[in-house]
Amino acid sequence: MKTNGELLTGLLAKTVKDGEVPYQSNRRAVTDFDIFGDDKEGSQELMVMLEGLDIFIADLEAFQDATARVSKQALSAIR
Repeated sequence: MKTNGELLTGLLAKTVKDGEVPYQSNRRAVTDFDIFGDDKEGSQELMVMLEGLDIFIADLEAFQDATARVSKQALSAIR
């Protein structure tokens, strides 16, 4: 069984890792559109970015839920 700290650290690490995907895809899309003028590649990178954002948002929501649970457990332990 994981401790609360391990759980939150793992969720945060996953969130940061998954957040890198849309960030890098956006950078590649800008390069494809603005520098190379490649609309097809740029559009594909934007689609990857949007899919990555969905995953990133789901990870953020999971992290938020976990922190709420941990804070409730901590509060009940104090009482």
